[in-house]
Amino acid sequence: MKTYRFDCRSTPDGFTQWASVLDEQGKELRRIDRDVQTETVAQFRKRVSALLEAEGCVADEHQYSL
Repeated sequence: MKTYRFDCRSTPDGFTQWASVLDEQGKELRRIDRDVQTETVAQFRKRVSALLEAEGCVADEHQYSL
């Protein structure tokens, strides 16, 4: 079963956040980046969670919390 996980990093250009879709072995299959100019962290998490769950993915149990 595919899982997804949110991650974030501070970079010289500012804060970045993305969601990774992982396979059963934990290998990243796809990455969805947040557009920091158009959506908040909460909007991104809500939108991407709904999108990925509709595709049959489940949230990874090892996630950071806001």
